[in-house]
Amino acid sequence: MKKKILVIGGVAAGASAAAKARRIDEDAQITILEKNGYISFANCGMPYYIGDVIKNRSALLFHNEKSFKKRFNIDVYTKTTAYRIDSKQKLVYARKNEEELIFPYDKLILCNGAKTVIPEIEGIETVPYFTLRSIEDMDNIKSYIIDKSPKSATIIGAGYIGIETAEALVNCNLNVSIVEALPNILPTFSQEISEKIYNQMILDGVKVYTNTKVVKASLNNQNITLTTDSGFSLDTDLLIISTGVKPDIELAMTAGIEIGDLGGVRVNEKMETSVVDIYAAGDLVEKKNIVTQRYCLAPLAGPANREGKVAGCNAAGGHMVYSGTLRTAIVSFGPACCAQTGLSYEEAIKNGFDADFVYTEDPHHVEYYPTAKYIFIKLIFDKKTGKILGAQASGEIGVERRIDIISTAIYANLTVYDLEKIDFCYSPPFGSAKDPANIAASVAANLLRGVSYIIKPQIFLQIIQKQDDIQILDVRTRLEYKTIHVKNAINIYVNDLRESLHLLNNKSPIYVYCAVGYRGHIATKMLRNLGFEAYNVSGGIESIKRIAKIQNMEVFDGSNT
Repeated sequence: MKKKILVIGGVAAGASAAAKARRIDEDAQITILEKNGYISFANCGMPYYIGDVIKNRSALLFHNEKSFKKRFNIDVYTKTTAYRIDSKQKLVYARKNEEELIFPYDKLILCNGAKTVIPEIEGIETVPYFTLRSIEDMDNIKSYIIDKSPKSATIIGAGYIGIETAEALVNCNLNVSIVEALPNILPTFSQEISEKIYNQMILDGVKVYTNTKVVKASLNNQNITLTTDSGFSLDTDLLIISTGVKPDIELAMTAGIEIGDLGGVRVNEKMETSVVDIYAAGDLVEKKNIVTQRYCLAPLAGPANREGKVAGCNAAGGHMVYSGTLRTAIVSFGPACCAQTGLSYEEAIKNGFDADFVYTEDPHHVEYYPTAKYIFIKLIFDKKTGKILGAQASGEIGVERRIDIISTAIYANLTVYDLEKIDFCYSPPFGSAKDPANIAASVAANLLRGVSYIIKPQIFLQIIQKQDDIQILDVRTRLEYKTIHVKNAINIYVNDLRESLHLLNNKSPIYVYCAVGYRGHIATKMLRNLGFEAYNVSGGIESIKRIAKIQNMEVFDGSNT
């Protein structure tokens, strides 16, 4: 008899699982049940269709029931909701409209994803609001904008989808506000990294409210009023809730499947659940973090696609394993973007690593070639081994390439000593002889070797707060210094330093900075060799500016302060 493989859920995980199962077993009877009307679509492209960047709606739709059947000989039931699994009889109970359906299976793959978390807001059920998880959601938002011509929009939640949706609504010429309960937008990023997108949002007219919760919603005529815990109210014509997702585990629980501590379905490396012949993949599952080897949640399309492929292969009789995720991701608003991979510094410490980090900022290609854009990188590594643990970066061009490089290095278990030596493409329009990834790794490696004498901007600012008479040396040009500089800093250009040593006190520490760290490194090494106790501020004045803003410190003078 033909093996019956039943897949519940489509999109990245489910469609990939079914297609891979077919490639393994041409004779299997494969069926997909999808509660919405579309089984295979580009959910990550939805904000860009709403914002009219993607003009053609059909470009987001990869397959329908007929095309999937034609290409893969797979039966597809859309608008069909599975609601119970009998794992002993190997039956799935579902509803399509008012019709009750029963599907037998030999192998079952759960890919029914996650659902939007709706925060506890008084009266939220009385006002019209939208989420953005499906093509239907996208169509509803697009139609509302066209039909109702709203002038304003508010988004609750400033994660990936919230930011991308805010950009889409700005492109629709709406007055956009975004409200985030946590202290900063993009909460999985360090604030000094997410600041790039925050600044761009402000520049483009978005009103950003962080550390703010919406506690009440009410409808006044056609206008929605949102009351916050900060004591002010927002009136809006359009409300979108984008406060994150959680695994949709209700169906899995009817089969007695083990649920992990993080609230997702627990699977092994073959994507097998705790119940025999049932697999799971995508946003539904807890997956292993490659760095920590502990379970995590990562509702991202890339991992979902790969997990679905593994589940489909194994369900059909093949053999594949999923090694885990680094949660590599990128988000943008206008020209500004932020990307990350691996662990944050806080996560690394929490997971028991003897972690440290460095800041660097370098152009995406050589500075003398037109249109060079700087990339700010925070590289996290283990102090004992030099192993790379994670990275975050912000900029405008080339950010994704450097995070992809570092993601590959982490997957390969490389150290900062390895990454500083790797050859990358170099031509003036495309890169530099020392790529920003090389430079970040080299700065980290020199710190571990004990030859760079770096001080973090956070520590530098603490010292400024505690001491009034410290020596601060700015080794940039006079023009750079006049534009902006740290208060009480002396300015000696790095090229003039040897002839100006008499201006410095060799009896007390000297804290050196430049623009991004390179000239500061040269000056610090020179001063050390000449008997001074010098320290270079990691990331230069660019990192000092970011951290000072976060800490609300006024430490600068100059013409543009």
